[in-house]
Amino acid sequence: MATSIALLGSYKCIGQTVDAQNVNRNDQMEITQPKDFPLIFRRTTLIVRDIEKSLELYKDIMGMEVIYDNKLTRPHKEEDRDQIVRLIFLKATSNFNGVLGLIEYDYDNTNKTLKPIRKEGFTAQNTILLFNSNDQDARLKEIKKLPTIEMIKEPRLIKYPSYNGGDPIKAKVAIFYDPDGYIVEFNKLLDNL
Repeated sequence: MATSIALLGSYKCIGQTVDAQNVNRNDQMEITQPKDFPLIFRRTTLIVRDIEKSLELYKDIMGMEVIYDNKLTRPHKEEDRDQIVRLIFLKATSNFNGVLGLIEYDYDNTNKTLKPIRKEGFTAQNTILLFNSNDQDARLKEIKKLPTIEMIKEPRLIKYPSYNGGDPIKAKVAIFYDPDGYIVEFNKLLDNL
């Protein structure tokens, strides 16, 4: 939602559809197991070209923690050989929701054919990953050193409409392409939500 609002710039938010009582109740509930909830958005999984380059960004610099790392073997769809698929889950704060998955098909195959990376910006069928960090400046300094990163927008102050119609929420927003062309919005919140 924040990314969508950011794209609107100075447009006003029309109408509120959030049930404040349910938001507060759900925020206070402790997540013990995903099966205990009627609906949880657990994970986004990115298909990547080189999982090590992705780990350099998401684990080493951004600070996500690996909670699952497995190699799976399956028959290749087009060739007479087995294919190794490596699947990794990383967490920022919870094992059960907001998890980022990385999957590399044909892991360890140096002869794989790679399609060009699409960098089409904010268009339909593209994914935007939004992270908040209270250490944005230091992490961005390291992120910019990676040759696989392309900055889209340097950090700038954005004001988002609040959830409850109160004062705007201020955030320092930076946007870049990750090693596979996924858009990452890397923010520092300056106000409480």
